[in-house]
Amino acid sequence: MNNTSDKIFGKSMLSLAVVCALGVAPSHAFAQQADDNSSTSDAETEVIQVRGIRASAAENLAIKRLSNAVVDAITAEDIGKFPDKNVADSLQRVPGVVIQRNGGEGSSVSIRGLSPNLTFTQLNGNFIAASSGDPSRSFSYELLPSNLVGKVELFKSSEARLDEGGVGGTVIVHSRKPLDMEKNSGVVSLEYTYADITDKYEPQLSGIYSWKTDEEDFGFLVGFTQQDRTNRTQTSRVNIINQNFQYTERRNGQDVEGGAQGYARQSFVQEVLEEDRQRTGVQFTAQWRPTDNLEVGFNYFQFKLGLDSILHQLEYPEWHDTNQYWTDIFVDADAEYVTGIDYSRAVSGEALDTQIPRMNGEYIVEESTSDTFDFFMEYEGSDFNVKFVAGHTEAEGGPSEKYRAAYYSGGTADYWGWRFEDKNLITNIDPEIFNRLKAGEGGQADIGATDSSFVGGTQEEDYAQIDTDWFVDWGIVETLRFGLKYRKGSIHRDTRNTYYLDKDFDVAAGEARPGGITLDDDYSRNGGIPLLTTVIADQPLGNLGGSINTNIFPVVNWNKYQSELQNNFQRYTRFEPDFVYEVEEEVKVAYVQADYKWEKFRGNFGVRFVDTVNTNTASDRLVFALDRVNLEGEDVAQVNGIVRDIIVNPKENSYSHVLPSFNIAWDLNDDWVLRGAAAKVISRPDYADLGQFQTLTYRSSEWEADSSDRPDFDPIRDREGWTGGGGNASLRPLESVQYDLSLEYYYGEGSGVSLAVFLKNIDNFVVPFVLDVNTSVPDQTFTLVESGGGTVSVGGDIVVRDFDTSANGTDAESKGVEFSFQHFFDNGFGVSGNYTRNITSAATVEADGQIVGESPLTGSSKYQGNLSAFYENDDYSVRISYNRRGPTIGALAEDWDINRFSDTYDQIDVNASYSITEDITLSASVINLTKSEDYVHLGDDTKVRFLTNSYSGRRLFAGINYRF
Repeated sequence: MNNTSDKIFGKSMLSLAVVCALGVAPSHAFAQQADDNSSTSDAETEVIQVRGIRASAAENLAIKRLSNAVVDAITAEDIGKFPDKNVADSLQRVPGVVIQRNGGEGSSVSIRGLSPNLTFTQLNGNFIAASSGDPSRSFSYELLPSNLVGKVELFKSSEARLDEGGVGGTVIVHSRKPLDMEKNSGVVSLEYTYADITDKYEPQLSGIYSWKTDEEDFGFLVGFTQQDRTNRTQTSRVNIINQNFQYTERRNGQDVEGGAQGYARQSFVQEVLEEDRQRTGVQFTAQWRPTDNLEVGFNYFQFKLGLDSILHQLEYPEWHDTNQYWTDIFVDADAEYVTGIDYSRAVSGEALDTQIPRMNGEYIVEESTSDTFDFFMEYEGSDFNVKFVAGHTEAEGGPSEKYRAAYYSGGTADYWGWRFEDKNLITNIDPEIFNRLKAGEGGQADIGATDSSFVGGTQEEDYAQIDTDWFVDWGIVETLRFGLKYRKGSIHRDTRNTYYLDKDFDVAAGEARPGGITLDDDYSRNGGIPLLTTVIADQPLGNLGGSINTNIFPVVNWNKYQSELQNNFQRYTRFEPDFVYEVEEEVKVAYVQADYKWEKFRGNFGVRFVDTVNTNTASDRLVFALDRVNLEGEDVAQVNGIVRDIIVNPKENSYSHVLPSFNIAWDLNDDWVLRGAAAKVISRPDYADLGQFQTLTYRSSEWEADSSDRPDFDPIRDREGWTGGGGNASLRPLESVQYDLSLEYYYGEGSGVSLAVFLKNIDNFVVPFVLDVNTSVPDQTFTLVESGGGTVSVGGDIVVRDFDTSANGTDAESKGVEFSFQHFFDNGFGVSGNYTRNITSAATVEADGQIVGESPLTGSSKYQGNLSAFYENDDYSVRISYNRRGPTIGALAEDWDINRFSDTYDQIDVNASYSITEDITLSASVINLTKSEDYVHLGDDTKVRFLTNSYSGRRLFAGINYRF
């Protein structure tokens, strides 16, 4: 389609969306069929053939009821039709689940108030590699197309047969298989989306096709999705908060009170991030049953996310935060926090020449891919089953090109001011700034803010496992499960720089010289930065709202800037050897589990034996900050920042765990189930916490003296001596002994209520930490220049006073209560909801065996809940969902001992559909109907200080779905 037809079709479909949303009602009451639900229970399970909201919700509840562990499930409402546009968005309706969003889409999942890094996500029971440049253990749900998913199980209690890794819980995503589907069946979907923040109509095409022989002994399934989506996130944020800000409150240029000391922003930014997301997903699955007892098969999945982006920023630095420039300064009621400053005129009455605001920008071309394949085999004997699977998963991500540049506005603004008001940052700038910039009155390039450093990374894992289910008659024990698993994974993380070189530059000669091609060869250091008048946008940035509150937003056209670079220079990317780390992890596992049943009791107990070896390799660095100093024997004019690499030997950390688990369900009668669980579980530390390269920096007294007049100079942090930072290869895995108890009442078809309490006693919780360390560095002698000669010697055994790293916290506790309900009325209406209240304690922090402080459990939320109501009949369907997340604790703010807090967030989504025929359905959705924003502040509710707020828009979907 061309752009015109795209818009006509898009508007037509969105008109239908409104009709569907107002017409209200969901579709289809459906037949039931038996299915083997062996992933949760060996009991005979009544499973509903999934079509429609009601049927899907009923199956979800049936899986929960019949499971032996504490399990919640989400099933597709139809082939290729998952309940939401994103798997994470569906999981947020599970009790105790909170999702984190990126660009308005669910990106990661936290369970029962714990960090997303403590949620272990698998595809068909095995790990999925997902690298967005900086590898992480937290799976990115942005990569996973929801139409390829048949079912998702969330295990809140552990079983010995389940892979270890999820202190919060384990999410298992199940894909479809051809022998479980009808011959020549499938679905094709075409959908358009529109977002208020982008004002664009964009398509999505997806389909699934499944075939099998008449004998049902061989089949294959193919699935595909292609989605183009433009996301736009608007953010206002504070870069740094100065704890020791000296100010004088004043009005109309006159002091109101004497001097005071308090908190004020040093720098803040208003920014608009525009992302062009191109998501593709491919699945191929084959199954073959050569005999009635043997099945073999193959899976292949590829998920790809192209993420090109442009970042527009207006930055307001702290350069003129002095009494010379203030006209008005406003503070909070306690006179502890600066809430606004008006720079209308300098104290002298003259117009300001502040170079503010500065126009920053970032241009990124990026792609992330995830490829997974596995071979599986299952043999069913008379009294046993044997399953074998072996596979490989790998991911690669990060930019292929990235640059950042900036322009000063010069004296083009006669005035500007800012204030914090009602969780918003509001700025006001002289509206003539844009016209003056276009006329060339300002716009000097900031060479120091022009750079091209970016991070790339890979992640991969090989795995093989064999599982045996032995059906026995040993009293109460019905099934004995035992198995072995081997996993070997690795991540690689590096830093790269892109340089734009003169077209005549001899790259081979540049690479061969000492130091290779450097920043001095880049266009930015050789007069190549385009003039602002050449690249400034035709008009200020529009379609603003939400978290951006300013009267004008002048920007650079960064696409035009990129064209200038491509037309006039050659691009060269250098891999930086100083910023590399790798982590290899080898895991060997054996487990045994007994499933039991006695009268009205059922469940399982078992133990999992885990042996882990981590090997971390990093390029550690030694940095000398010695202004006006020459390294003896070398002709260097200034050595501030000289780097001496120290390639360390690999650091190995090995540990073993015995992880017992116990689950029991007591079927009190046909309606009531009392359930309990106890287990020990682990989660391994994140890769960056383990492997991050370490840096030691020495600051001389001369450097301290020369830097004391910088606005951001801190006399404590920047004094003479050694500082450093990096990963901690000795981190131990998080360990949790956890307990669950729940009472569940099931009444009517698909209706039920449950109440649960849980307790997690957590050790080794990873927290950010600053400590003093004893270490040794090579002896170095420096000759002083411009300070009367003499030498400075450093080296040998030293004390690093501030080393930023991670440490293990102990004796933390997370406990809470969970309530959920689901009810179907006879007239087609239904309602479901849940609420979870979390109580977490502070973790005691240990270093070198000594207790050195406390830290809250970062990532934990006080509460979360959601409420959904729906109606369905044979023709119409509608569902409205309300989700709410309580305050969430974040990491410590930089240079502070106060935590960040994400404020309460709630959002309403609406889904609707209309069945033209039994096989053709029109659908529509509105995501974030409430236009909700994220807000982050420093400190708790009693002393809230603005840090950031952001808005990613309201999005509408409309499409047509053909099922065959």
